[in-house]
Amino acid sequence: MKEILFFSLILIKISISSYIKENKRNLQEKSNDIVILHTNDVHCGVFDKIGYDGLMLLKKQLQKKYNYVITVDAGDHIQGGTMGVLTKGEALIDIMNKIGYDVVTLGNHEFDYTIPQLESNSFLLNCGYISINYCFHKNKTSRYNPSKIIEKNNKKIGFIGVSTPETFSKTYLNTLYDSEGNRIYDFLTENKNQELYTRIQEEINRLKNEEKVDYIIILGHLGILGDSSEENTSAGVIKNIEGVNALIDGHSHKVYSQNTPDKNSQNVLLAQTGTKLANIGILIIHENGNLSHENIDEVPYVSELDSETITVTRNKKEYYVDKEMNEYINKIFESFSDELNQVIGFTNFSLTIYKNITESRESETQLSRVGENTLCNLICDAFRELGDADISIVNAGSIRAEIYEGNITYQEVIDLLPFSNDVEVKQITGQTILDALEYGVRTLPEPFSGFPQVSGITFKIDENISSSVVVDEDNKFESVKGERRVYDVKINGTELDLNKKYTIATSTFLLDGGDGYSMFVPFEITKTAFGVDNEVLLKYINENLNGVIPYKYQNSENRIVKTNGKINDTNNDNDDDNNYTPRYYHEKSSGLSGGLIAIIVIIPIIVLAITIGIIFFLKRKNITNITNEPKNISNNSDTINKFNIPYKI
Repeated sequence: MKEILFFSLILIKISISSYIKENKRNLQEKSNDIVILHTNDVHCGVFDKIGYDGLMLLKKQLQKKYNYVITVDAGDHIQGGTMGVLTKGEALIDIMNKIGYDVVTLGNHEFDYTIPQLESNSFLLNCGYISINYCFHKNKTSRYNPSKIIEKNNKKIGFIGVSTPETFSKTYLNTLYDSEGNRIYDFLTENKNQELYTRIQEEINRLKNEEKVDYIIILGHLGILGDSSEENTSAGVIKNIEGVNALIDGHSHKVYSQNTPDKNSQNVLLAQTGTKLANIGILIIHENGNLSHENIDEVPYVSELDSETITVTRNKKEYYVDKEMNEYINKIFESFSDELNQVIGFTNFSLTIYKNITESRESETQLSRVGENTLCNLICDAFRELGDADISIVNAGSIRAEIYEGNITYQEVIDLLPFSNDVEVKQITGQTILDALEYGVRTLPEPFSGFPQVSGITFKIDENISSSVVVDEDNKFESVKGERRVYDVKINGTELDLNKKYTIATSTFLLDGGDGYSMFVPFEITKTAFGVDNEVLLKYINENLNGVIPYKYQNSENRIVKTNGKINDTNNDNDDDNNYTPRYYHEKSSGLSGGLIAIIVIIPIIVLAITIGIIFFLKRKNITNITNEPKNISNNSDTINKFNIPYKI
């Protein structure tokens, strides 16, 4: 009996020893590489594609394999959907806290609910915000910490936050200025961002020399060329600095993972994940010091987390997500589900801003940003009619979703216009309208978030003419220097009068200079807010359209027409800057026109040549007939006049 007991104890000891060794082995198998999970431009897409619940599952999976996992975001997370509008971003902050973000920078849309709300959201966000260039205008000191150091595996990683210098033209502007129109805040845009580059380089040097960091990563909401001017892009920043290992990017809603040279031609890893959690970025700092990166578009199944994993279907595709986070987000939606599901109208056809309703939100074929769009026509009409205005101009980028065939719910309307800007009326000149249209089409054929969708206006665009719009360092309109692309402008069927006053109803975002429409700023508001944008559309559908979208919005109404060339105009040679012809507009020439040169120079030369020829002919004739009686020179008038020149001796 004692032998059996002794043998059993030996077996137990061996088993315990084996268990401990196995667990130690498993613990040692976890990599000491440092993983940085990154997101950008989520825009309230909590259940889009991978979703925040998928991000949480991925984080748990990586924590099973790696000892060190950091989660960061490159901006634009609290705005762009119903949850953001109804809670002013606070519900998104709650979710980000639940996930456990470590570092977050500011996108331009973090300012959309005004500065006081940004301050509140910053206080609620456990990790807070970092941004080196969101600063006070007077002394240029950063409003939040410019950087944050995270130490893992005895390695210090310094994150520097950079917000897009375009924020002044890409957000709600009122709270960035005081009541007299002076800047309260700044984004370091002096001297084409040289001020910004210098500040970033100073912070890099401080982190390396004083804080002794091992790696420096810029967490930037900047974007790439085509979506921003070169000096504002991530590549534009990188090529003006040195000493950075990577730049995690946002703002342009593109997907990339590439190397970009810095000022010393050293490669810097540059990556972005697109938008609405279509991808999640994984940046790894390996123990040997090398960096690697990939963007993933789905979270794999891991058997170890089976009890915490559920499957959901989104966009006809199945995704593995974290069960607990999925339930947490659903509870937030349930708290205002009755209001969101309320039916406010009906349509027999779909209205979309994409080529077809199956395209992803990050598609580059967003029709509303390059030409007339029927959904935008509906929204512009709502602003114009409820504002009792002559016209409405709406920037295409403010319209963020579609209306599908069938019932229209309150949630759909909020998703369409998620910014909740007030709609107000100003009285502006015809010249201002012309400038606004010219500015809005300046990037064609490339898309532009500020493309002008219209109501009460029809106009044509000659894309063969290169844009001559001049913008300032913040990409705001300054002037037009050269030929105009826009012509044949009519206001409610009547030719545009540049000197006449017209009323325009649109969002305060645009009236305050948003998307670069600075030409609207000097004019006074004539009618105060009669509702925020999504409420105005809701009322228009409900009351003006009796809850049913009419068929006229199924097809284009030729409000905006693109042509292959300007219509000839023979009456504009002497126009000054403020005059126009109804079919084609142009700036005053700095020199003589081709027609005037022909009149002044070429025609007299021709006349002189013909006159000399005639005189030579007559002399030869006189010599030949010298013995004959001279003829009266006037008898040759018929011969001379056949050249259609004045005859005079």
